[in-house]
Amino acid sequence: MTAAIVITGAPGSGKSSVAEAFTTLLDNAGIEHGAIESEQLAWGTPWLEEAQMHEQLAVVCRLQRGYGRRLFIVVATTETQEDLDGLLAAVGAERSLVVALRAPGDACAARVLEREPERWAGRESLAAHARELASVIPALPGVDLVLSTDGRGEEAVAGELLDAAVNGGWVGR
Repeated sequence: MTAAIVITGAPGSGKSSVAEAFTTLLDNAGIEHGAIESEQLAWGTPWLEEAQMHEQLAVVCRLQRGYGRRLFIVVATTETQEDLDGLLAAVGAERSLVVALRAPGDACAARVLEREPERWAGRESLAAHARELASVIPALPGVDLVLSTDGRGEEAVAGELLDAAVNGGWVGR
C-alpha cells in the first residue's frame, strides 16, 4: 500500500523546514520514504502551471514506486481545493494525509522577506501573497490536520507531525 503525507501551507509557513526536520525523524527511525518538494518541479521562468508541475510529480512518484518506496512526503503550496486534488491525484497514493502549517499572515510575510534576496523582483509580491494565503490554505476542505508554526521550532512541529502520523497508522515506529 502506498501513502502520502502532504505538507502544505502559505509561503513562509515553515513547510520546507518542517519537512526537513520530519524526514530526519523518519530517517533516524529507519522508516523508508521518498521526499519531494513539488515546487522545485515548477521552478524557472516562466513558472510552470500547476497542471505541468502535477504531470512531472506523477512521473517522479511512479519512478519512486518502481524503486520500492511506499511512503511519500510531498511539500507543496496548494492554494485551492482543485490544486490540492490535482496534487493528490498526481502522487497517486492509496492513502493521503494532508497537513497544513499555519502561521499568522504577517509572520509568513516577514519570513518570506527575511529569506528571499532583496534583489529578487518578486519578493514583495510573494510576501503579500503569503499574507493572503496564511488563512486560506489551512481552511481548505481537504486538509486533515492543521499544525501551528507560530513561535515554534521546526523540530517541535515535526515531532507533533510524527506523533500524528504514528497514531493515525501512517507510519510505524
